[in-house]
Parts: sequence; structure tokens; C-alpha cells
Amino acid sequence: MRWFLAIVIFLTAPGAAMAGDDCARATEMVKEAFDLGDIPQVRERQKALLNQALALCPDHPEAHNNLAYIYETETQYDKALFHYQASVRATPGFAAGWLGLGDVYFKTDQFPLALQAWLNACQEDQDARSRIRNVLAADRYRASEAGELMNKESLLLLFDPERREKINRKLSNCGFKASVTPEITFRNLQFDVGSARIRETSIPQLDEIAAALRQIPGVVKIGGHTDKQPFKGRTPEESVSLNLVLSRDRANAAADYLAGMGVSRNRIQTQGFGPDQPVAYGDSDRDYAKNRRVVIEVTEQPYD
Repeated sequence: MRWFLAIVIFLTAPGAAMAGDDCARATEMVKEAFDLGDIPQVRERQKALLNQALALCPDHPEAHNNLAYIYETETQYDKALFHYQASVRATPGFAAGWLGLGDVYFKTDQFPLALQAWLNACQEDQDARSRIRNVLAADRYRASEAGELMNKESLLLLFDPERREKINRKLSNCGFKASVTPEITFRNLQFDVGSARIRETSIPQLDEIAAALRQIPGVVKIGGHTDKQPFKGRTPEESVSLNLVLSRDRANAAADYLAGMGVSRNRIQTQGFGPDQPVAYGDSDRDYAKNRRVVIEVTEQPYD
């Protein structure tokens, strides 16, 4: 577990920044907290000790890391992020901090940020490499499912070419042949049945997309995709045509909303693909849900 790993690293290889009596006393408090064990009954005492350690030595990476770990187990993710981030600011090569940071990003649906954090630990930690491999294999880093929200910073890691290139260099340096792409699938952009009316639950994600797009240039390509379910009372051929129109209207509805949020409509291109590009080929509700999606890409190349 990351709690124990961080302690072992510190006790065997103390950092140069751990100088002075205050930081030495902080280290003793970190060790005392560690010795209490990893059980819920002692967490309040551990948090008190670790906070005292940070009061003495504010840049103590292991104190931040272990406090973050406790907050993570308590699902206080904002506090966990704060302390994991502090641990890697204090010691940029601190693999345990990067691993924990990536795990919290993953648990909060920020998959590109999780990938970036784990890449910073991949040279030192096999668990990080395993997590990277899994998130790449499932294309999880570039999909936002129903009920999730990918924030602006996660979006920019893929949409911004400079940030994306840094991720790809890190992948290469870690021995991965894969590369990330600027195309993100949004199944959390949902519409009323048979309609292009955007549901209120989709608005927060559109707001995050708009915030990201306002910061970068490039052509914004929005593709709408539907499932293959027939329209009631229509022939299969008529249903295909209606789904094609519906997918185009949904792409345009997303584009119009983004334009209303400050993204120039002149840089947005839309296209409807209907049911012609499925990613799931069965006839279950789950398959239909996977095929209903909006795909957004930022590129220099317009649609053909």
C-alpha cells in the first residue's frame, strides 16, 4: 500500500530538503503515525500527527503523501489531491505521490490527468505501469461515460497539441508504443429520446468543453452518432435516414451551445453519422447506449 511504501522510501533515502531540527522532529511524527498501522480506528490520531509534522516541516513529502492516503481512503478527494500534489511539488521524483495522485484523478473521472500522473511514476513503480497499460487498452483516457464529468484540465491534455505531445513523449520514455489522440467520446452528452434537445444533466460537461476550447485554437469537429433502433411506425430504411438526421441535429445542438459559451461558431464543424459507425454490435440496451455518443476532436484538418 502507498502508505507503507512512502515510509520505507523516506527512512531509507531521506531527501536533501529534510534538514534541520524541525524536519527531523516531523519525521519522527511521520514514523509514529506509521507505527499505528493502517486501520480506521487510528486515523484521527494519524491525521493529527501528520498535520503537526507539516506545521513543523511544510514541504515534508511523506507527511503530505500519507495524509493524502488517509483522505483518499475516506473519499475526501479534494483534500487528498491537495496533499498528493504538495508531495510531488516537494519531491518531483516521488513515485508514491504520483501513483496516489493518479489514483485519485481516476476515481474522480479525470482519466487524462490520471494517465499523466502515472506516467511520472512509471520508471520507478510497476503498479503505475500496470495502471497505464489498462487505461490505454480500454481507451479509458478519452471517453466520458454517463454520470461522469471530464473537467477542463483533463480535456486540455488531449485537445492542446503541446500538452498532448508531452504525454506522448512520456509514453515513449516509459516504453509504451501507444500515443494519445485529440478525439474524445462523450456518452455523458445526452438528449431527449428521438430529439436533439440537450438534457440539463449534459450542461456541466458542455461548459467544461467550452472552457477548454476557449483556451486553444484549431478546428473543432463534432460528430453525432446514434444507435440503430428503428423509429416507431417507420421502415428500416426510413429509420436509418431519420437517425442520420437526428445525429446531425444533435451535433449541431452541441455546437450551438458551445458557440453560445464563447467558442466561435466559425471554427466548429459538425457531421452526423447516424448508426453507421457502431462501436458495439449487439442488440442489447448496453450496446445501444455505447453507440449513442458525441465525438469531439480538435485538429487543423476540417472534415472532408
